[in-house]
Amino acid sequence: MKMRDGIIISNKAIWDMSPKEHLAILLKRTIALPSKMLGFKPFCLYLATWLLAKGYIGEWVWLFVLMMVLFGIVGLKVAGGMLKK
Repeated sequence: MKMRDGIIISNKAIWDMSPKEHLAILLKRTIALPSKMLGFKPFCLYLATWLLAKGYIGEWVWLFVLMMVLFGIVGLKVAGGMLKK
């Protein structure tokens, strides 16, 4: 099983793993979670959510930021297509 960044977690299929192996994978992913939450994309979401909560931006702007962060360039094209209509 490969993670997105190319790190191999296990050479076994998920259904062939023991509960202990499942727990080890869950622990590894839990340890890696804080570093994933400190990147540029999460910062954009945190900032957009804070601006939305303070009333500086509207729901549509927040939705566009969410789509762009989650879906990249495809989200940007979708947001642009929604604005044209």
